[in-house]
Amino acid sequence: MKIMPFPTVARSLLKGRTMNAQRPSTDDFVRRMAKTAPLAAALFSGCTALGPMAATTGIASIPATRTSLEGSLGIVPGHYLSAGVSSDPKGASIGQASLLVEPDKILHVPGLIIGGRYVGSASSGGYPEPMIGYRTYLGDDHLLAVSAIGYGTHGSGSRRNASYAATRGGAEAGIDWRVTPESKWFELHLSAAASLTGISAKGSYCVDAEDRHGVDCPDPPDPPDPRIAASAGGLYPSGVGSIAIDIGRRQNSEFHGGRIALTGGGGTMPRVVGGEQVSAYPYAAAGLSLTVGFGEGR
Repeated sequence: MKIMPFPTVARSLLKGRTMNAQRPSTDDFVRRMAKTAPLAAALFSGCTALGPMAATTGIASIPATRTSLEGSLGIVPGHYLSAGVSSDPKGASIGQASLLVEPDKILHVPGLIIGGRYVGSASSGGYPEPMIGYRTYLGDDHLLAVSAIGYGTHGSGSRRNASYAATRGGAEAGIDWRVTPESKWFELHLSAAASLTGISAKGSYCVDAEDRHGVDCPDPPDPPDPRIAASAGGLYPSGVGSIAIDIGRRQNSEFHGGRIALTGGGGTMPRVVGGEQVSAYPYAAAGLSLTVGFGEGR
């Protein structure tokens, strides 16, 4: 007995059903399904992550009190601008790398910090952002430290036929409390920071069948292109809290110590529905970072 291949059997069944019922032809049905599949895939997938917005600089409020170079790598709480157009906005843990200089005696301004960071990734429209600030101890016991940092930049990016461009700038105030006794080897710290960020953003993206929420665009685009352009802006607060372990911070050598910090927090993000800006939306996320410092010995 000759066994027919499965594709041949399937075509025969489809053909038989089509001949025995008043329905569109198989070819028409297949063409319609082929056109519908990309849009269905977009509707059931998450919106492309674009426009990373960090909720904190991740910089410790503790001054080095000597000329120092400080580097940090990790993830920080935040959100993506693209999340603000989705049907279910959420926060995100965003990658960040930073480099900071405390000139101290070089500029004769103890506590001054100058540096920059890279927020996000190339695929999500990441960007470099310069920062400048000041940090100092409150009292000679080095129990409390405070900081103030300003930042600002312009970022843009595109992915899967969606795009964004945003200008942002803001300020952050931080405080650090040393929980354990002062030590050259090990200290436990609790810290908090509050930020206020101004954002002016615009972008284009594909929307769902109701023209309300953003979805991944079909690839390749299936005309008519369900894309809209929108803009949003305003002032958005955020706040974070951290628990950190400092190792070797009080050493007299060129190694200025390391810090491992676990961070959690959130704030509000711009929200757009149907191409129109609506009230800001709350978000929450977590982060983990490693910071090390080197420079002048005592």
